[in-house]
Amino acid sequence: MNPIRVWNSFWFQPISARPLGLFRVLMGLIVLAHLALLSADLDYWLTDHGMLQGNESRLIAGPLRFSALNWVQDPTSVHVFFAGTVVIASLFTLGWHTRVVSVLLYLAILSIHHRMVPTNCGPDNLLLLLIFYLMLAPSGAAFSLDARREARRRGTLAEPIIAPWAQRLIQLHLSLIYLNTAVLKCNGSTWLGGTALHFVLNNAEVRRFDFTWLCQYPLILNALTQGALFLEFALAFLLWSRATRPWIACAGLALHAGILPMINVPLFGEMMTAAYLTFLSPEEFDKLLHSLDFRRLFPARRQAAAVLPGRFDEPHPAHHGPHAPVEADPTVRASH
Repeated sequence: MNPIRVWNSFWFQPISARPLGLFRVLMGLIVLAHLALLSADLDYWLTDHGMLQGNESRLIAGPLRFSALNWVQDPTSVHVFFAGTVVIASLFTLGWHTRVVSVLLYLAILSIHHRMVPTNCGPDNLLLLLIFYLMLAPSGAAFSLDARREARRRGTLAEPIIAPWAQRLIQLHLSLIYLNTAVLKCNGSTWLGGTALHFVLNNAEVRRFDFTWLCQYPLILNALTQGALFLEFALAFLLWSRATRPWIACAGLALHAGILPMINVPLFGEMMTAAYLTFLSPEEFDKLLHSLDFRRLFPARRQAAAVLPGRFDEPHPAHHGPHAPVEADPTVRASH
């Protein structure tokens, strides 16, 4: 096995664009949710009527964290900027001129976070990193208005394929987050000893709901603590294997679903689990979409709809016979 060929294949051999396209849609919705949460205290965080006034935001951000909001801080201008960011995030979700819009979205979110440096934390950094990777990737090649326009131009709904190097960066970064988190937890005694969750549940500052009653069951608490640590180590590696991916992905979903009501870390688990999509092969992705297709629960209605005249998926009479048009090659050039 030629290691150079394996390396080039890993980074550049074309793959399906659909998992990345759906990940872009989910990230767009997450960005909109992030902006919705921020809008509740918009003036306090982003204007000179709030926590940081005058040149305080510029001094805290320093010379290397540029933000237009460090210079324009009156409420009217900030509200216009924020509304523009919402529009950009909506266009990014829809996939309209995704290349340009993704750059604008990254710069807009970066400006907002550089205005809020004292409150930035891990989920904010992860949001920026994922938007940055999607800015580099051809994330509008599927499930987008761009893809629909390109399909009409080609005259075929061929499978879009892309060069995966930016998608690989998302996969590697996700694995490193899990691995680094698990390794750091092993530096102390509480996680290895199974008592860390006791302190988490009793921290009123970060908890979402009160689960202190679990502290009455130390064996359950120990099992949950060490189970979470084991899963973080496993997620760093087993998402890469097709044989273990479905099981470890479900375990990861269960892990973040369990964290959600315990710890108030908005949108972090949603971003982490959404990134699982970038690991899926086309076959796994099709199975996922099929499992989420609730129309199959109503077969009678679907069969009735199939016989309705004029459906877009019915073969056109002109497509039969010796003069039928030749279909385009379903293999489309990789987008770079």
